[in-house]
Amino acid sequence: MLKRLIKISSLLVLIVSLIGCGDVDKVNQVPPEDFLAINSVLKRWREGYETEDVETYMSAYWSDGFRYVSDMGTDGDKTDDLEFDDIRDERDSATRVFSRFQDIEIELSVPPEIAITEDGIQAEVRNHYRIQGFVADGESLEGGFTGWFAEGDNLFIFEKRDGEWRITEWHDEAFNDEEIRIANNL
Repeated sequence: MLKRLIKISSLLVLIVSLIGCGDVDKVNQVPPEDFLAINSVLKRWREGYETEDVETYMSAYWSDGFRYVSDMGTDGDKTDDLEFDDIRDERDSATRVFSRFQDIEIELSVPPEIAITEDGIQAEVRNHYRIQGFVADGESLEGGFTGWFAEGDNLFIFEKRDGEWRITEWHDEAFNDEEIRIANNL
């Protein structure tokens, strides 16, 4: 009986001590309204690209201060990197892709990793992507292929201006063929 009382009292002490600890605030937690706003921009970005709607796609970006960087799937080789800082180049690139391909599908990892600066006006947003597109019926790409597939990680730099979040920088960390095989257990 005494052993049983000791076990019960030990259990009660443990429960009371756990209840007394309370919740601890998470460090650098993203406010819910910012999380939702950033996710909304990512959704608009994806939907604009998938529906081949240039205006919707471009509305995810701030034109002032825009920058795009892609390692073209070669992490250590800077000689083939693509970089531009004119939003018109991004519009032109999207327009070329939309005119050449149909049935574009983008899959983004959910939820994205978001880190907001202390001043609350910039955020680093990371997610993983998979994208594929197909040429029009009767056409083919070099080698006779009718579509393409790419995969990698995005690093977006968001800025909040006048209460609105949009993308200012996009770093496309594309996977090479070997990384795609490893990521997909092929």
